[in-house]
Amino acid sequence: MTSVAVPRFEPQTRLGGKYRLTRRIAVGGMGEVWVAFNEATHADVALKVLRRGDADLAKELQIEQRFRQEARLSAMLSHRSIVKVYDMLEEPDGTLVLVMELLRGESLRRHLEKRGPLGAKEAVAIMSPVLSALGHAHARGIVHRDVTPSNIFLAVDQDGHVTPKLVDFGIAKLQNGGSPVKTEDGRLLGTPRYSAPERIRCASEVDGRADVFSAAVVLYETMTGVCPFAASNSTGELVAVLERHVDPDERIDPRLWVEIQRAMSKQPYERHATAHELAAALKASIGETDESLQRWLNETAQLPGWDPPARALPSERPWAMEANDRGAVVVSSKGKPSPAILLGAKALVVVGLVVAGFVGAQPRTRTSTPAGSVALALAVPTPGVSSPTTDPIAIAIATATAPPTATATATPTATATATATATPTAKPISTHKAPLRLRLRPRPRPVRHRRPVATTPGF
Repeated sequence: MTSVAVPRFEPQTRLGGKYRLTRRIAVGGMGEVWVAFNEATHADVALKVLRRGDADLAKELQIEQRFRQEARLSAMLSHRSIVKVYDMLEEPDGTLVLVMELLRGESLRRHLEKRGPLGAKEAVAIMSPVLSALGHAHARGIVHRDVTPSNIFLAVDQDGHVTPKLVDFGIAKLQNGGSPVKTEDGRLLGTPRYSAPERIRCASEVDGRADVFSAAVVLYETMTGVCPFAASNSTGELVAVLERHVDPDERIDPRLWVEIQRAMSKQPYERHATAHELAAALKASIGETDESLQRWLNETAQLPGWDPPARALPSERPWAMEANDRGAVVVSSKGKPSPAILLGAKALVVVGLVVAGFVGAQPRTRTSTPAGSVALALAVPTPGVSSPTTDPIAIAIATATAPPTATATATPTATATATATATPTAKPISTHKAPLRLRLRPRPRPVRHRRPVATTPGF
């Protein structure tokens, strides 16, 4: 019998007339999962594409049946911890496509490989929403039958909120009504080490308590790093599920172990009746609520997800010198005064006020400032003296030029005149405080006279 040719999915391939494939993110037993761009809404979605042509026709029909059932059962569920399925597409060549929400984060399997066993609080914080999702599905008569660490996804939103989600309803079945999906040779569907004993025994009635068993096995592995029913092959795992007795582990608190051991009972009637009951028992055993567990998960999960905001490179300066016709002004890289510069300026103003108050009243001899020297001037308002600006803190780098009345020029004639007029009863020196000048570069050493030759009122 001739098999159908395998379609070659490549980036930029368009499916459904509007979904353009971007990159492949996973390959499973039934198909491939791609990130795709919706050209109509400009939204990113996940496409689960059924692979065809790599098996005989009978097996392909079984896979197609499970694929369609996953779409049908997923459409019956609406829970924050269940991955959303938006639509199912069928291409002209027979390719089936599930359109799903795009999740950012990682699977619980990957999370455990990266971080190792988790503490009780984080493990229960992950499993409690999953049990809530299972309870929602069981209430609608759907049994998942494949609860494993690989089918639990830790999704992170853009604001850092972590939501554990149950994915892959490919082998789920309706508890009441509908026929379960089976393989042609009657083999067990799912992962043996997480399967409930009644599924291995092929019991006719398998209900939600089979998922309770699987969830307990996942919780045990999450806290210890070891699956309690692991073996070298699938047959050994099936025997271990049916016969192996699991001993307590020192990493699991005794109160929590009581609930896990009960959920892993060999007989369904010995377990918790519902997934909601198990979730409530786990939270009570560690004394936590849904709110406290969610906060803990958000703070400790350390998941990859949305890219962080762009940061300036270390070599980039957060400020720049912008020149104008009045000098140069310190501005930030965005064209606004840098907060750090303004804060430093305010601190300098306080220091300037203290220094000015200490030395302002002392007699000083002013000397000329060479033209072209640059200083950072902090304009300190003086009582009784009008200021040219309304801003009490004006930061500017300007060319300091001495006003004509601010400097006494030492000449022979001026010396004689000043000496003749200078008497002990000379006019007192004003206490007017001159602006404090902080130098950006060393200024030339001023020429100091052996004795003052003149004093100018106001300085």
